[in-house]
Amino acid sequence: MSRKFLILALLISLFLEVTLFNYTHYATLFTSEHFSIAYNKQEKRFKHNFLNQNNGYFRHRISEKDSLLLPDENSQLEFPNLNTELASIYIEPIFIQGDKQSVRVIWADEESSERFIEVSIIKGLDFSNYITIAPRGKVSDLNIVFFENNIAIKQVELNKKIPMAIMPIRLLIIFGISLLLLCLKNTETRKKISYFCFDYLYDRVNFRQRIGFAILICFMLIFNFLISYSTYNFKDNETVEEWLKMYSHHMTDALLKRQLHLDFEVSKELQDLKRPYDSVYRKRYLNNWKNVFLDHSYYKGKLYSYYGMVPVIILFAPYKLITGNYLPTSMGTFLFASVATILLMLLWKQIAHNYLKKLPYFFFLIGGATLYAFSLIPISLATQIFHLIAQYSALVFVILGLIMLLQAREKLSIKLLIISSLSFALAVGCRPTALFWSILIPVVLWDKRKELINSSKYLLAIIIPFVIVGSILAYYNYARFDSPFSFGDAYAMMSVNNGVYSSVGIIGKINFLIKTFLVYLFNPPILDFIFPFVLAKKTYFLIPVINFFIVIDPIVGIFCFPIMWFLFYARKVNILRNLIFAGIFISLLNITLFAFTAVVWRYTMDFSWIIAIGALVCAFQLQEKETAMRKVILKTFYSCSGITLLLVFFLTISFRSYNARSDFLPITQIFHYLARTFGDICNVP
Repeated sequence: MSRKFLILALLISLFLEVTLFNYTHYATLFTSEHFSIAYNKQEKRFKHNFLNQNNGYFRHRISEKDSLLLPDENSQLEFPNLNTELASIYIEPIFIQGDKQSVRVIWADEESSERFIEVSIIKGLDFSNYITIAPRGKVSDLNIVFFENNIAIKQVELNKKIPMAIMPIRLLIIFGISLLLLCLKNTETRKKISYFCFDYLYDRVNFRQRIGFAILICFMLIFNFLISYSTYNFKDNETVEEWLKMYSHHMTDALLKRQLHLDFEVSKELQDLKRPYDSVYRKRYLNNWKNVFLDHSYYKGKLYSYYGMVPVIILFAPYKLITGNYLPTSMGTFLFASVATILLMLLWKQIAHNYLKKLPYFFFLIGGATLYAFSLIPISLATQIFHLIAQYSALVFVILGLIMLLQAREKLSIKLLIISSLSFALAVGCRPTALFWSILIPVVLWDKRKELINSSKYLLAIIIPFVIVGSILAYYNYARFDSPFSFGDAYAMMSVNNGVYSSVGIIGKINFLIKTFLVYLFNPPILDFIFPFVLAKKTYFLIPVINFFIVIDPIVGIFCFPIMWFLFYARKVNILRNLIFAGIFISLLNITLFAFTAVVWRYTMDFSWIIAIGALVCAFQLQEKETAMRKVILKTFYSCSGITLLLVFFLTISFRSYNARSDFLPITQIFHYLARTFGDICNVP
């Protein structure tokens, strides 16, 4: 029976692939005329096969070079008086420079004097050479406009048959869906699937289950790699912009030279300003303010970094000492993100083993995948800035500290308490706002408070790491900015919200704070039928000070992911209740702080993971207590997790495309390949 289902599912997927998903191939089979224009190297001109056909001819406003047609910018080919049906346009290019050629196709048909679409021809993707249009009746005039001069054209063909293309990813997806639906029709198979999803329990010592969980983590790391690789190709040391080398070069050099400031020459104009620390004044009176490194702090004639030094100490500087080369920012980001991913999965495994009794193994797997997705680790990797080093490294130490803390909760150990406290303290050395997570220490150890109070060695194990790391950070700050509590953000060369808030009334501040919470928690994404289907929208805040607008980066509220709605059961949960509510409280503290500094989508990663853990625990206990509705609750949970995974996947692609450098080929190819896989047959607008 299973073999029959496999064959039938394969036939269904193949049938849909060669019919529905390749409909443009059949559309070009029924066009009456095929026109071609080819460049003749010997005669150095184009020859075509439709002269005197329907009075058709063509002309071009372009230049010829090296026996090839090399379009000038905004050049075009014109085909007037065609008076024919038109289904496809094929352009055979030779890329002279760059990897992408933007093209606009303009045509007139029986219902309109002008219609147009804009598409791109991508180097390495042959299907992007085919352009499909949907005219209303016969096309009378056709213009093909080239916005860059990146290609030479060998030939242009109208109504060329679009070849049939089998997309392996799409074929595999349809095969899997078909197989699942067929299996559900069989009673015996349906029982096995039901048993695996609802009754096959998680067993920590089961070898097969451990292998399955390890494979899941490997898929996460591979996904991290693909996103990171598509950012800079891990070879960004020479090509990346100077301001993105904060960790990989500038802070590393400063540490190895044993100096506090960065090696940048400060202009005399900036040094002579009367109020150099006033961002509004500096922007108004500094002529070349746009050329200043905005992510640096300026104080007493020198430039500093206000980003945490710990990542440089543990990764970038040792790499430079050992190899003599600079570690690329993208590689450092990938390493910290991957360590954070592994630790997050180990944290989930620890929670599942110690607190979630009789947990279905499928719940354990999909819960881990959902936790990874909702941590926003993959989405954040889609950007190309160094700022994420501070966030990922802080996340590593916070999660490590929580793992050790939960172990210490089971059995007090001086070693575990020292590692936990040291981890939370080092997180502050990566990102100062990580200080909030130290609140978890008294919250998680609340049940052990009597033992802690009665034994000074436990208290010292917690306090001493904070004192040591805190003293070093305080001295570091004082040596740079004459204050142990200043990390340098107050002297940042960029304009921050603090300067604006000083001129805003209390009502305006409350209004902005409310909007910030709404954006981080409930801002809905944009859903579309066009790949990548899910887009995060920008939000505009109007501050009533000299018509000041704040443009918020695309942010998707965390409660737009359906798995988060299980948090509303938190008031009835008795498993890790203190941790869940402390996580929510710390998250709200973070959002409040962001309202007064900067509202940026990647900051959501600072707190989303703890809320996701709370939602998973709530979903587990809900199905545990409501035994009569257990399977319904689990089905709802699995559905919400599936939707969350899909949203994060397409949002990651969306953010990767949004942040991609225009001259970088791999992400362009990946994006367009996936676009074709998920619905666009030929060229992607």
